[in-house]
Amino acid sequence: MKTYEQVDAYMQQVGLKYVKSSNEFIAGLAVRTSKDYTKRVAAELNSRAEHNNSSNMVFYKIKNETFDGSIYISAAFDGGLFRHLGNLIIDNSDLFDGKEIVDFACDCGIVTCFIAKMYPNCHITGVDVNSSAIDNANTLKDKLKLDNVDFVCTDVFEYNNENKADTAVTFRALLDVCMAKTKNLPFFGERMWRENQYKEAFSDFVNVINNNIKCDGKVLSVERYTADYGWLGYMLALEDKGIHINSEKSAVMRASDISSVKEYSVTFAGFDESDSAENTFDTVLSREFKAGQGYEGEMAEFALYYDSEGKIDFVDIYKDGKLLHQFATAESKKGKLISFEASGNKKKVKYLNAKKREALEKQLKDNLSLYDEKIYKIIEYSK
Repeated sequence: MKTYEQVDAYMQQVGLKYVKSSNEFIAGLAVRTSKDYTKRVAAELNSRAEHNNSSNMVFYKIKNETFDGSIYISAAFDGGLFRHLGNLIIDNSDLFDGKEIVDFACDCGIVTCFIAKMYPNCHITGVDVNSSAIDNANTLKDKLKLDNVDFVCTDVFEYNNENKADTAVTFRALLDVCMAKTKNLPFFGERMWRENQYKEAFSDFVNVINNNIKCDGKVLSVERYTADYGWLGYMLALEDKGIHINSEKSAVMRASDISSVKEYSVTFAGFDESDSAENTFDTVLSREFKAGQGYEGEMAEFALYYDSEGKIDFVDIYKDGKLLHQFATAESKKGKLISFEASGNKKKVKYLNAKKREALEKQLKDNLSLYDEKIYKIIEYSK
């Protein structure tokens, strides 16, 4: 992607060097810090990669032990994302120029300081619970000679500033701030059943946003809760507070990190916006949707809801109160059969000729016969 010169210049000034491989990352971190620090970072990252119990707080505590380490790790995992964020911040000057801004869960202040540098007439406050991160943020502020940014060390849920902000921003914040309430929520299931659980999980954080912005305030969030799960719930939580969404500006963003391409949800919202959460969700995903095409992941589920004509028939399979498997069938707007299946961390949809209805029904019946009703609870319903 093409980035603005200001973004590239800032990355060079701060030391946000894009890292292309794990080996390059480890070698570069060792040169900039120490072997002991590098080993502890690598061990923590390996533990997370193996899905062992690992607290984000532990990772960020290690990450921020040194200024150079914190900046370098941010470059490795968020360098691609920052290019997008930098462009986004420049393209939306109305949210920042001359404004009072609050950045929740700012970590070591890289994005916070970029906003302050790009818009010297603004004032921005970065908030984070990690004292070492705030120390590093202040170090970066001093290095850049910025006098329009302040950092506050506090739990974001306890932050309440009498000087309300014009704009609240969150960049990769929700995954850490709200993880305690979202980590056990379902990855699949009837969409509104699932997303309303996320709405409730995000409600306390949205209260913080609401309490710290003006009556005409704006919100910009770029988050790892995507259309696969959670994003609609976040927008519903904002909507509950009268903070409506701008569907034309909201989007799906993809950015490369050290090992893969990650997807992010981009939410533009404000009290004077008028779009609903559900309309925004449909508007954004419909930009990439092609009817009649098989999909996996978020677009599979989207196809089921967006392209169905009339009711959707669901079969949910539970064990010990946990949803293990979901089947769904519907008729598409062009008369095709839609067959949807979800389990574990997978979702897929396929389109079938209407003449195959009997075969599809038999296949579903055969699938259900594999579940012992003494062990599993099978619920059939339509929406």
